[in-house]
Amino acid sequence: LGLFACAETPAPAPPPPTPTPVVAAETYIPNLEQGQATWQDAHCLACHGPVALGGIGPRLASTTLSYEEFLQAVRAVRPPKPAYPEAQLSDRAVYDIYAWVRTQIPPFQWTVPGPDPTPPPVAEASDMMGMTLWTCRRCDGCHGVFAQGGPEAPPLAGLNYPVEEELARMRGQVETIPEHSPAHISDEVFATLYEWLKMGCVRDECYH
Repeated sequence: LGLFACAETPAPAPPPPTPTPVVAAETYIPNLEQGQATWQDAHCLACHGPVALGGIGPRLASTTLSYEEFLQAVRAVRPPKPAYPEAQLSDRAVYDIYAWVRTQIPPFQWTVPGPDPTPPPVAEASDMMGMTLWTCRRCDGCHGVFAQGGPEAPPLAGLNYPVEEELARMRGQVETIPEHSPAHISDEVFATLYEWLKMGCVRDECYH
């Protein structure tokens, strides 16, 4: 009879822990309109096209890159693309661009089955257009993408010196600028580059 009288009353269970609330300000919602505006203001369209379908630079529409990979590419120098430091383009601005390019859908392309394709021939220097040679020979690293000049190199777009005079001037700088040597830029390549510079450094597609 006394067993039940001696039993202790069980202590109440402790209350469940209160979850830490997520601060709303830490979750940034990208602004697609601002991303498109920054795309234009930062001149991204000059290489990647107005809707990120590609040009001199690769296509970024509907990119499968993660944001971290995209941000790393923006911050790095990948000629002819310069680096965009955070002081020039904030992480949020890059995220706006990233969100916007992911909404751009490339046009659908029909594929027709056919014979196995043969590997394309390797282009010779004589077959390559001016801008292609300019970037392949890394001339843009000093003189700019469109030969507009740089901190230590003069502008060359629209030059009108005789080709022989310009070639002699370039060869005379070989000791200080090894890239001006015939091993790096042959006379044939220079002649093509000279015509491209003389025309005002138009895009390759403008040749046609």
